[in-house]
Amino acid sequence: MRIEGEYTFRAPCEVVFDLLQNPDALSKAMPGATQLVKIGEDSYEAQMTVKIGSINGTYAGTIAVQESQRPEHFRLLVEGKGAAGFLKGEGTVDLEPSAEGTLIHYAGETQVGGRIAQVGQRLVEAVARKVINQGLQSLENQLAASPESEQE
Repeated sequence: MRIEGEYTFRAPCEVVFDLLQNPDALSKAMPGATQLVKIGEDSYEAQMTVKIGSINGTYAGTIAVQESQRPEHFRLLVEGKGAAGFLKGEGTVDLEPSAEGTLIHYAGETQVGGRIAQVGQRLVEAVARKVINQGLQSLENQLAASPESEQE
């Protein structure tokens, strides 16, 4: 399954890049996230509860950040599993200055398996897009509340 999109933050690229690498900010932003702990220089242990259709599940896994080029680009590798199935994916996030602040482009490929795959790709994709959009909006709200995000 391929997911891609864009989002504009009202803050400079450096501030947005740092926010997207901040485990505390991300754990507050992602719906269902119950844990996001740094376990290495560029790796994290994550736990998240997700409801897709009639299937509720808690997933535990890892997120690795690669190819980090502040403040323009990074790549993510994600693996997780739970009683209802597994998820494996990779994606990129590219940031560029815009008139409003920072435009991010995200794109990724994911695979899901187990019971969660049985609900159908359309539903899984819809839930993934909803989680991403809610997370990005929550990060934008965190930036709006932070004095360092103001452009000079």
